[in-house]
Amino acid sequence: MARLMRGRKKRLILDIGASAIRLCELSQTKAGYQLTKYIQKEYNSDPSLDEEARKDLRQKTLDALLKEAKVRTRKAIFAVPGQSVFSRSRTLPPVPEYKVNQIVRYEIQQQIPFGLDQIAMDYQVLERTPSGGYEVMMTAIKTDVVEKQLEVLFAAKRTVDVVDVSPLAAYNWLKHAGEFGDQGDCVALVDMGASTTDIVIERENQFRFTRPLTVGGNDITKALAASFAMNFSDAERLKRERGFAPTGDPQRDGKGGEAIGGVLQRMVSEIMRSFAYFRSLPGGGQVNRVVLCGGGACLRNIIPYLQRQLGIEVRIAQPLAGLAIAPAAQQAGEAPEQSSVVLGLALRCCTTVPLEINLVPPRVLEAARRKEQVFYWALSLTALAMIMATVIPVKAEENKVVRQNIDQLRKYISLYDPKVAQSVRDVRSRVPESQYALEYENAKFAINSYKNDVDLLDQVREGRQFWIDELLLINELRPTTGGMWFSSVETRFLPEQQNRQGHHNDGAQLPQSFPGLSPAGMVRPSLVAGGGQHGSHNEGSTQIMRPNALVVNGYAESYQIVKSFVEALSGASRMLPNRQYITVKRVDFSEASVQKAPWSVLYNAPANAAGGPRQQSSQDVGAWNPDTDQSIYSFALVVEFEQTKEKPKAANSPQGAGGSTPQS
Repeated sequence: MARLMRGRKKRLILDIGASAIRLCELSQTKAGYQLTKYIQKEYNSDPSLDEEARKDLRQKTLDALLKEAKVRTRKAIFAVPGQSVFSRSRTLPPVPEYKVNQIVRYEIQQQIPFGLDQIAMDYQVLERTPSGGYEVMMTAIKTDVVEKQLEVLFAAKRTVDVVDVSPLAAYNWLKHAGEFGDQGDCVALVDMGASTTDIVIERENQFRFTRPLTVGGNDITKALAASFAMNFSDAERLKRERGFAPTGDPQRDGKGGEAIGGVLQRMVSEIMRSFAYFRSLPGGGQVNRVVLCGGGACLRNIIPYLQRQLGIEVRIAQPLAGLAIAPAAQQAGEAPEQSSVVLGLALRCCTTVPLEINLVPPRVLEAARRKEQVFYWALSLTALAMIMATVIPVKAEENKVVRQNIDQLRKYISLYDPKVAQSVRDVRSRVPESQYALEYENAKFAINSYKNDVDLLDQVREGRQFWIDELLLINELRPTTGGMWFSSVETRFLPEQQNRQGHHNDGAQLPQSFPGLSPAGMVRPSLVAGGGQHGSHNEGSTQIMRPNALVVNGYAESYQIVKSFVEALSGASRMLPNRQYITVKRVDFSEASVQKAPWSVLYNAPANAAGGPRQQSSQDVGAWNPDTDQSIYSFALVVEFEQTKEKPKAANSPQGAGGSTPQS
């Protein structure tokens, strides 16, 4: 999937581990990166506690940490444990790049016994092979597992922006810090956590392999508790103060060394099995160096013990090397081995990291998208209201000027003499028409024209219509499960039933529709021209016919969704603030408007959705087969509204809502 560049966006960075929660802030300076804030709070990680008790401890610890940090940022970046994530690296054959997503989805579906709607997945192309193929790392996790981890975050009134994987975040930071070197060696990162130990292997400066082990620091604590008959908290304190890896001398190691050695031997066996499995993979190799991090790296004598057991070089990672530490982040120096994960998460806010995985569940993404839509709808309506608030006073001022002109013209007309004396001697001759009479008629016609303009503006101002309630009613009746998109909404004037053919009684053709949400409706001038020797004009009139219907064009995933939407519209009503009701009077819907179209039409949907694939480019349509490829259905319908003082008692049946499945 495409990488999302989040450079320099401020986010809340949280590493919620099995025994501690860490928060940090990383900023970029001219000399490099600076750790400006670092806080770590531990809590009881006794495995014998039930799930509710552990959740309550995590919640209280997180609340206390956020209160101490005084961080107001809402969107967070956090990581899930490696043992919960399915991770694989695969070499894909040379195919067009747009098919990589399909192949990855197929591969994940073959490996995980869950439907694609129950998992959150992501992948990253690591490199191109010499043959033109792709080296891809793919990850997936069950959405229930992620949402369970997110409950603590949501309870703290925070939202999620990125869900990373703990071992991959540690790899990103240590790779940035230069812990793996640039010689192309086969290096293994071993992150010893409280509940798990994660292995990440890099070869030839490229990520190759990862595997979680179900052995961690809590297993050592439980072994000490069983050997010395003490509770978990006392055994944890004993491990931190006096625990050490076995030296090979039974008398020196004693009972505690024997208990710790049993757990470490099991961990070493799993590490060696993982190294052997990596050697057998295509592109694998012999691991020749180990970098150790995590809380387990603090155990005394752990480096000599692992070097003796594995037979290769082992060193503790230095994640803070070369990093400027601000006064508010001095706590990071108390246990630097535990800071790799949270620093890797913070690095995603500053630059592009080697592995940019995001496992946010689809349901969480959809909820965030809907929330943004509501925000932008509210912003758009506010902008529309502000525009109207500025336009109406301007129109009122223009009306005032027009009325002043009318009064001035009336004053001049009163000075004209309508008749003149006879200008001929013969009394039987026709009295010539006074030139003042013609000027009077012209002035009168001009006055009536101004008056008609003013009346029209007054009607528009008093009868303006915003269509907000109708749009909200249609939007609320969309299926709650999604699967439907609107590409355009147009207003339309629907005359009375006896004039449905688009003709008025006077025979004039009326336009049936026009684009936009015009508050002025349609204006139909009706001027009756009068004859006369001098071409005198009679008074004119202007009639406003406001739109009373909306034309909705859109797309749906299936015909049943369209049919359900039409049925929901029929007879639907909504109460207005003035205690009146806006009601769907009639729904015009034809099955012929429902056509199959390719999914790609949603990237550049035409205004007339019923046009279907005919409005796509020839290249797109040629590559789409409606009989075999996945399709989407376009539709078009007309919704007529009316306002009533009382709520309708019964719903009207939509016209054309029934029938068989439309033709493709």
